[in-house]
Amino acid sequence: MATIPLELPSDLQNFVDAKIQSGQFANTGEYIVALVDAARRSRSLIETTLMKGLESGPAVEWTSQEWLEIRQRVIQRHQKG
Repeated sequence: MATIPLELPSDLQNFVDAKIQSGQFANTGEYIVALVDAARRSRSLIETTLMKGLESGPAVEWTSQEWLEIRQRVIQRHQKG
């Protein structure tokens, strides 16, 4: 395993220390490894989703009515939350 020297600003180090003290991680290195792994998985999911979209067929332009309905759904969700 490679070693990467890393300096964190004190506020970020305090955040990581809190994660360690709560028992979520054994040490700073374990926390950083978890972050990098999560970023890799997230990127993989994004790439997979984009490829599915590209492979789903030709794009179809949405009508003004469809955009209006989407906008109304978004407004309703924000009003509920």
